[in-house]
Amino acid sequence: MQTREFVLQARIDAEELDRWIAAGWLLPRESDAVPDYSDVDLARALLIRDLQNLGVNDESVPIVLDLLDQLHGLRRALRGVLATMKAQPRESPRL
Repeated sequence: MQTREFVLQARIDAEELDRWIAAGWLLPRESDAVPDYSDVDLARALLIRDLQNLGVNDESVPIVLDLLDQLHGLRRALRGVLATMKAQPRESPRL
């Protein structure tokens, strides 16, 4: 998604977007030296906007984002462990 569409969907202005990118809160991919925003970037932008609307200050936003990133990483790891466990053959009961 291009910048114009992204700012419209995120309901933020371009200056705010630039500030969030400079702060490292959003990390869009670059395609031909032009930022390319994913649905994940949009969800993150909406989250940032919601946090700010709830009164979370700029110093606290990266802390909240980091904690959420850790939570998602742990969930992904847990899904991997569960998938590995399910793939293991069951031992037959010993008599």
